[in-house]
Amino acid sequence: MMLGMGLTLSLEDFQRIARMPGATVVGTLLQLVAMPLVGLLLARAFALEPLLAAGLVVIAACPGGVMSNVLVHLAKADTALSITLTASATMVTLFTIPLWVQIAMRGLGEEAAGISMPVLETAWTLGTFTVVPVGVGMVLRYGVPNLVSWEPMLTRSCTVAMVAALTIEGARRDDLPLEAFAASWTPSLLLLFAALVMGIAVPLALRLGSRDAATIAVELCIKNSVLGLFVTTQALGSLVAAVPTAVLMTFQVPVGVLALVLYRLQHARRRRDAAAG
Repeated sequence: MMLGMGLTLSLEDFQRIARMPGATVVGTLLQLVAMPLVGLLLARAFALEPLLAAGLVVIAACPGGVMSNVLVHLAKADTALSITLTASATMVTLFTIPLWVQIAMRGLGEEAAGISMPVLETAWTLGTFTVVPVGVGMVLRYGVPNLVSWEPMLTRSCTVAMVAALTIEGARRDDLPLEAFAASWTPSLLLLFAALVMGIAVPLALRLGSRDAATIAVELCIKNSVLGLFVTTQALGSLVAAVPTAVLMTFQVPVGVLALVLYRLQHARRRRDAAAG
């Protein structure tokens, strides 16, 4: 899936940061600082057990994914900004995800004993999982441009395979984490609601415009869930920790679409007002 993301990126996506610094900085800070902080506060407010708390913080700290870019493009919001935010945040999260998990676990004290995510070791693992295949995909985009047309099928197939693997793994367990799902619903949905509100309200308050606001909101709502599942099941080694990501996966696309629908309705109203004037 990371290879597929690389096929959608080019060097221009990173160079574009210099051309649109305002929206990029706001979106990145909301993605990498505000969202994990909200996840941390929700984990503590609902007194989640350590693994669930870590899982909620992980998915909150994850960058946007390919799906966010696709939906933004279909809704005719700012596709360039969406891709730029996805690309830049994906690189930075190598270090920010383990840092936020460490912060979350320190706040839980003895309850979190035995749960660790070393920053450098985890960053190296995430780098091999993200930066390397993304880089290969970017090289292939230039060397074998015909492969770009295969990206949608590759992304969909990998997503289905990941969900199927986790479903099979869960079905094989005698101790299904049903209590973990029950405990995760409310904080995970509140995290999505916070992403929607912050993504729209903060850019508008900073006068970035409704197009940028809708794009940033979608980036905050629709996470790279595959990365979240990888971190929780591999770095944390826990299916329980993956539960908040699984819950978010269920609702993130509808909420992201809602942000784009609101944007399109506002855009249509402005066009009608302009025509009437």
